[in-house]
Amino acid sequence: MKKALLFASLLILHSAAITAQENQSVLWEISGNGLKKPSYLFGTVHTASVKILDRFPKIMQIAAGVDFALFEKGGNTIGNVEDAEIYTPPLDSVFTPEEYALVDSFFTASPFGSIKPHNNEASLMAMCQAVVMLKQKDSKNQDGFFDDIIQTRLQDSGKPTFQLDETGQMARREENRDNRVLAKAIVVMIKNDFREKDITPEDFFDPDLYAATLGHPMKLDQKAPQFILDDTVERHGIWLPKIEVKVKEGSCFIAVGMAHLQYQTGLIQLLKSKGYTLNPVNL
Repeated sequence: MKKALLFASLLILHSAAITAQENQSVLWEISGNGLKKPSYLFGTVHTASVKILDRFPKIMQIAAGVDFALFEKGGNTIGNVEDAEIYTPPLDSVFTPEEYALVDSFFTASPFGSIKPHNNEASLMAMCQAVVMLKQKDSKNQDGFFDDIIQTRLQDSGKPTFQLDETGQMARREENRDNRVLAKAIVVMIKNDFREKDITPEDFFDPDLYAATLGHPMKLDQKAPQFILDDTVERHGIWLPKIEVKVKEGSCFIAVGMAHLQYQTGLIQLLKSKGYTLNPVNL
């Protein structure tokens, strides 16, 4: 059982091995290279508690002062984006009837509600992340992921928001998912009591450290593990030109999963290689 939970965590969490390297802020200021205004790069944890925003009000204060914001998903497209059909299998085709009833009961008791109306359109990966979030004390009553709540707050305040991911790349990722493995992971996590830290090996991402300090080792001089490379390299190639376009247009708040900031192939080092100056912001 423990092995199944650990495997599920590898699929769900964008995380990396903690080393003796000094913890750094997960919010970075982008300047230089001819920019007229600073922009900001924020490393999120999709399943984190929204209460973090109350403990670290500087995040939303900075976000409120920018011209627009970029997120992995949601918001306006940047440039000419080719439409692609993102395939997600019907939930009743990947869960057994007994599993389906269990999962539906779990979500019905949550702010998300029954899975039945979304049977033919739900993302199993998003459901995995939602289960992790809903099983935690500080986030069990959330009706959205950490990034999505930030995005909604900015949209409600009138800030334009933009999406970094491309539908074509998203569709390719979905086609390569092992949906039955994800379905089994969802069932195992629903059946078992755990903290996010309990299903995360000791040398991987530490959710308590992130929530308490909004800091983490960035490991900017290290090579990323292969599973991080598999999920970031292609996307960064798509994102970086879009980020450059928007930071040159005005001040921008960029919120993406923390693993997209880390390592030699993360956005911090990629932007530095383009001539920008990035400095951590003290929170």
